[in-house]
Amino acid sequence: MKRLMALFLIGFVVLASGCIGQSVGLTEEKVLEALQSIETASYDQNFSMSMHFTDPDTNKTINFTMSGRVLGVFNKTAGLEKGNMSMTVHMMGMDVNMDWPYFVNNSSVYFMVDGKWYNVSPDDDLYSQARGSLNVDYIRNLLEEKNITIEKLADGYAFRVNVTFWEFVNATNQTGYLNDLWSVDGERWVNVTTNSGWVEVHLRDDGMPTFIETYMDLVVTIKGFDDRTEKLYMTIHDTVALSNINEHVRIKAPEGIEGAEDFEEMFW
Repeated sequence: MKRLMALFLIGFVVLASGCIGQSVGLTEEKVLEALQSIETASYDQNFSMSMHFTDPDTNKTINFTMSGRVLGVFNKTAGLEKGNMSMTVHMMGMDVNMDWPYFVNNSSVYFMVDGKWYNVSPDDDLYSQARGSLNVDYIRNLLEEKNITIEKLADGYAFRVNVTFWEFVNATNQTGYLNDLWSVDGERWVNVTTNSGWVEVHLRDDGMPTFIETYMDLVVTIKGFDDRTEKLYMTIHDTVALSNINEHVRIKAPEGIEGAEDFEEMFW
């Protein structure tokens, strides 16, 4: 069940293009300094994922779509975050809707489902998605790992780079748990090929990030216990708008968090 959830929620892992002009003014060093100074911010993330594959038993094409929104706020100094994640999953004519508040206390991540709090393990896709502050690290890692050119826009600056799925995973510090999740006895059972992928980041004149957009066209190859392989074709689109940077926020632990149970118990 855990592996199946990981495949359906891969859209989370990956997780506005503009007319870009000449490079001038804002340096990479200034952006890194701005990122280092971010302590608090609000974020508004919108994501969508479409996937299709052929059922080997019926030879029918199965379509799966997921879309959602995450609204939250973080305080990096205190290690606290809170927000709400809403999702709609559509598959085989059925819609499943989820609306889950979440709370983060340093390395602990909690989701409220049907009025009850659950503790999410670090090897679950939701663990990273609830931590909007990681977007700051994501931008920093892209700057440090990729050759980028910061371009002047009519309003602020931007840079755009091509990325593979695994480059994205490395930049978002998710390599370890995906390698563990997608391997059996040391053998990789899930492999991802990137047909195309890019990330675009918009910046203020002072280097502060305001917008991140990620797009990926992927082929996911899965090996089954019978040694047969299946291919899933995915398109992922994700945007994150950052606002209220370094403004005062107060994040309190919600009631009932002390009695949170293991998130995986929901599926048994």
